[in-house]
Amino acid sequence: MKAAPAYHIVLLLLSFLALTSCERNFDIALKNSEPQLIVEAYINNQMPLYNYVALSKSKAFYEPGFENIPVSGAQVSITEGMLLPDKTFQWDETTATRLKETRLPQLNNGALPGFYFDPKLATDSANALKGKPGKYYRLDIEAEGKHYSAITVLVEPIPIDSLSVGYHFTDIDGDKKQDKARITVHYKDPDTIGNTQLYYWWTGAQRNSFGWGAFGSSEYTPGTDDAVNGQNIHLTLSYGFVLEDTATIYMASVERKVYNFWDSFNKAANNDGPFATPVTLLSTISGENVTGCFSGFSLSSKAIYVK
Repeated sequence: MKAAPAYHIVLLLLSFLALTSCERNFDIALKNSEPQLIVEAYINNQMPLYNYVALSKSKAFYEPGFENIPVSGAQVSITEGMLLPDKTFQWDETTATRLKETRLPQLNNGALPGFYFDPKLATDSANALKGKPGKYYRLDIEAEGKHYSAITVLVEPIPIDSLSVGYHFTDIDGDKKQDKARITVHYKDPDTIGNTQLYYWWTGAQRNSFGWGAFGSSEYTPGTDDAVNGQNIHLTLSYGFVLEDTATIYMASVERKVYNFWDSFNKAANNDGPFATPVTLLSTISGENVTGCFSGFSLSSKAIYVK
């Protein structure tokens, strides 16, 4: 696995649509003066709209502000393939999907510089790019005269058996009180070591937002089966869900290198702000002056009314 240089991290809302905000998952200010291409790419098996690539260029550490600069006009494609017994990849070039900076009706036809989608989302969404468990995917990017690439796999998803609500409490913020509860995810871990998961959720609070960065996520929730292989898991999310709202929980089964990237990112993002000790992001992107992750998410999901 390739490790990126040390960075300072800050989460940031980047751009807005008329009724929908679109959020990247990360922005990076470099410790050195060399700008880098930042790649945030996703392929999943359930939601074609959430299969996208976001490209931006980081500012040098001493430039004012932390906002990354969107990278437009890149050539971006995702190709499906398989891993052969000799550990080489066989790519089906007929599956190559060219992603473009496209105005989509699902996002109010707003302009999103630096965000690349399958154009079929605008004309034939039922046949837009969607990942298949067991398949490998190759990301290719040509930007500003340079080539970048990454490979990810969609592992077999682990189904969520059920969700339950408990651990009720009152959240007090000044004069404001809000009744909340926590959600527990119940599932059976497969009898194979090395399963890793990321947890996301969607509630009414996010209904006007878009992007994986807009989802609630489990920054503090361990998602490996290193100590619980093959057991029945009952995992309570630390987030407080507002009562009388509906929450959809997404459990993303991921390969270890994707888990390691997001684990390193979450540790960095919670490391006391942008001027804390630099950390190392475990980038999965190949190329010169680049960091980021191509994340293959094998999703299983369930919804529950919080009461």
